[in-house]
Amino acid sequence: MASEVGHSATGTPGADPASPGNGGRHRSTPHHGRAPGAARPGATGDRLAGLDAARGLAVLSMLVAHLSPVGGVLDLSEYLTAPLFAVTIGAAMGLALARPHVDRLRFVLDNALRGVLLVLLGVVLQALYWQIDVVLPYLGVLVVVLAPFALLLRPVPVLAVGLVVAGAVLGPVVTERAREAVAAGTAATGLTRDLVLWTATGPSYRLVSFLPMALAGVLLAALLPRLTRPGLPAALAAVLVTTSGVVHVLGLRTADGAAPYSGSTAEVVAATFLAAGAVAASFALVALARAAVPVVSPVLGRLLLPVLAVGRLALTAYTLQVLVLAVIAGVRDGARDDTWPVLLTTTAVVVGACWALDRFAGTGPLEVLVRAARVPERGRHGGPRRSQPAASGDVGPT
Repeated sequence: MASEVGHSATGTPGADPASPGNGGRHRSTPHHGRAPGAARPGATGDRLAGLDAARGLAVLSMLVAHLSPVGGVLDLSEYLTAPLFAVTIGAAMGLALARPHVDRLRFVLDNALRGVLLVLLGVVLQALYWQIDVVLPYLGVLVVVLAPFALLLRPVPVLAVGLVVAGAVLGPVVTERAREAVAAGTAATGLTRDLVLWTATGPSYRLVSFLPMALAGVLLAALLPRLTRPGLPAALAAVLVTTSGVVHVLGLRTADGAAPYSGSTAEVVAATFLAAGAVAASFALVALARAAVPVVSPVLGRLLLPVLAVGRLALTAYTLQVLVLAVIAGVRDGARDDTWPVLLTTTAVVVGACWALDRFAGTGPLEVLVRAARVPERGRHGGPRRSQPAASGDVGPT
């Protein structure tokens, strides 16, 4: 069973999505670091099981952030969920660009199309259910903007680090100025208003907060294929999470604070370290499940199987969550969704459906749609030519 965890499902990459939280909710060839994918229906390519585990963790954290009726330690999900989706989007793009012979223009155009699809899906889901702040439009804008940044900055990591720092520092300033403009009535309406919301003024999410996180994910991607033994990713996770805690504590003493969804410099930096640490921890767990440790590896392997399934179908999981909550709200006459029965029911449906789809179909319906979303390419003689695949992770809370 542990070996099944090592044999991650396959899929095409590009970028990956994420989730709202409490603050916004009420409104097959073996490769080093990879394992050959099982020949399941609908599966294509190869991918890192650790990244799928991180996506699965993000989805489960999302469900807790949206629906948990209590705080305490569960409040950690408020700091983790959306940043973890942003970091995995960046990591997936970094892995995609590491493949040989990447068509640079095609990479940007395909991700632009996928980002637009995420925006449209998010708008529809938000119209269906109002008790959560749907993150997909924000992540869709992130996918569109991140692709050219990742393409240009991946070969120059020092510059990428500089932009991560600059983004964390300047992002709150951009948000403050944009909100002042909106309050003064100088902001436009319609689509322009929505773009301003998604990029700078969102109450829970915004591009200016997500972009530094995603760029950190692009940088992290260079390490991921090397995290094949439990020790290194576990040590890396410990360092990253500890750093996150230190930054958070220091940020609480500043005027801007470090509250989740605030977009303050301390919150963005702490959340980025926390999300990167969660990715490293996911790789450590997958590596341990693949190791020949008596009792521990087989048990951990079984526990990780549903998490991996959810991670491979993260966009389907996100969408299904909203649909289930919309149905439950209709039955409960719009009562608040943060209750134990709603949390447990929604989690069971989402995890069960993703596990079944992954096991019997090899993918989810929305993953099929996103992977098929490629800008047509003209061949030498004017005929259509198939676009190259994206690369090591899916787009979406994907």
